[in-house]
Amino acid sequence: MLKTTQLSQERFSSLSTVSRVVIVGGGFSGATIGRLLALSRLFRREEMVIFEPRSRLGAGVAYDTNDPSLRLNVAAHRMRAIPGDPQRFARWFCETGRSGRDPEAGTKGAIYARRGDFADFMDNEMRPLLESGDILHMCERVTSIRRQNGCWRIEGTAGTILHADIVVVATGHPPPRTPAQFASGLQCHPRFISNPSSPCAFQKIQQSDNIIVIGAGLTALDVLATLRACGHGGEITLLSRSGLLPRPQATGSFALDGDLLKCFPKTALGLLQQVRSAIDEVTEKGLPWQSVFDALRHQGQAIWQALPPEGQRRFLRHLCRWFEIHRFRMPPQIKELVVRETATGRLHIRAGRIVSAAYDSQHILIDIATAPHRSIEQARAQWLILATGPDHENAIGHEACLLDLERVGLITKDPHGLGIKCDRENRAVARDGTPVEGLLIAGPLARGTFGELTSVPEIVDQAEKIVERIRQMHFTGTRRMAMRIDAE
Repeated sequence: MLKTTQLSQERFSSLSTVSRVVIVGGGFSGATIGRLLALSRLFRREEMVIFEPRSRLGAGVAYDTNDPSLRLNVAAHRMRAIPGDPQRFARWFCETGRSGRDPEAGTKGAIYARRGDFADFMDNEMRPLLESGDILHMCERVTSIRRQNGCWRIEGTAGTILHADIVVVATGHPPPRTPAQFASGLQCHPRFISNPSSPCAFQKIQQSDNIIVIGAGLTALDVLATLRACGHGGEITLLSRSGLLPRPQATGSFALDGDLLKCFPKTALGLLQQVRSAIDEVTEKGLPWQSVFDALRHQGQAIWQALPPEGQRRFLRHLCRWFEIHRFRMPPQIKELVVRETATGRLHIRAGRIVSAAYDSQHILIDIATAPHRSIEQARAQWLILATGPDHENAIGHEACLLDLERVGLITKDPHGLGIKCDRENRAVARDGTPVEGLLIAGPLARGTFGELTSVPEIVDQAEKIVERIRQMHFTGTRRMAMRIDAE
């Protein structure tokens, strides 16, 4: 893959520095948009560039791992990554022999593949387009995006400078944020791990060390799975404000026909009531409650957009955590691990809020306001691991190129703190409230406008809409150029 990237860069250096489309970020969102654009034959070869510092496209933070204990939290047949061929990943997983090399993947009639396998699948899909030159991969991070002479000027960490007609921002999930309660005291402490996805994050942890993990969602369960797979046997405590774990996936095959909600609620309370009513209805028919949340996926964005801003805020404040633990569920393998570890007394789940943190020569000490009475208790462990998930509120601040755009008012945070503000055509919304032509926001960064934009099928749907938007922009620009030539 590195050889392909080097050839692309050499080939690119001999070309004009004007490109039609630049995609900033080559995780699943950016790679999918690039792939669909390349297959559309909308542009000539070498007119489309993806900036991504990783050596492969399509993996991003979510799938860029060789850890065999980390699995997809949905079954392979539901990873509808390729438009028009929803079973492509499931077939590839079996045809390449990976199902035979991973006997633990199959459970209760479904396959839950390793995340690294999905990264390999995306690499397999992208490689022919890279080798043909339909996509150029700049293996570097973008440091600057500026508007210049009617085009976008993009600069990378390796010194690449080019101009583009269209920029798609697909930088994905930002890193987690250290809570203020111990940011100053522990930020540089050697036994405080602020980003568990960083390479060799757990290398110095001893097998008998006790660990407190801040967070109890899927990221925290990843930490648990990785540590146990590495032979760690000490006690692990998952601490979150609610103390709620993701719910398990249901077994068997089930589906709801038609739309779940016949009319969209205008309040968060109305949404809660309708969902509860739907769960009662399906469970009476013998279907699992999970079928309701799977059906909600097809209407999720429409439901979110139908809520007024206050309804959206109330949802995020009061219902978001409950929605997430039912919507983003743990795979069966992780469920079995949680049950086993809880039974042995090596895994503890606590609800509470961190008040302060300190350390001595042997331990990290934290004061916890426990739920529901908010009495203060002290906990101690050799290690503290932050696993609260991405800090979407800092989606702009963690990327220098986005700070550039924010400083000049071309992008702003969305009002809910979920990412970057954009309109329903995926155009960035400037500080003055106007859409910015030629600057599109893709993937989880657009959640504030569209609602759910985390899972593969939803991202693929958005990618198709962005490609269609680029197609319209391209044909409009081509017609205008032809009219100017005719007039001359």
